[in-house]
Amino acid sequence: MAGGGEGEGGSKLTKKYAETYLKEVREMFEDKKYKYDMFLQVMKDFSTQRADIVCVMGRVKELLKGHSNLIQGFNLFLPKGYEISVDEEKASPEEKISEFDEAFDFITLIKVKY
Repeated sequence: MAGGGEGEGGSKLTKKYAETYLKEVREMFEDKKYKYDMFLQVMKDFSTQRADIVCVMGRVKELLKGHSNLIQGFNLFLPKGYEISVDEEKASPEEKISEFDEAFDFITLIKVKY
């Protein structure tokens, strides 16, 4: 899904869509209000120019990790040419466990040597 600040059919995003998107984010983090608050802070930092678009994208990607539908929805608000990829979200649980095991083995090896 490409970014570009345009919704489906090439029409400009509406205020209603933005409100609906925020509601989806709030509902997703209903039990983790601090994450929703962090999301709002990221948006505030961007609007007051305390964070650039690349920083915002990184922070949003981390906050919405595991929620590719929300990341894809956020992409619609990004300027043309910017997009948060969700490719890594598609890793199977087995692959993630394997990566964790490898990292754990590496740390154990370092502890043994030093």
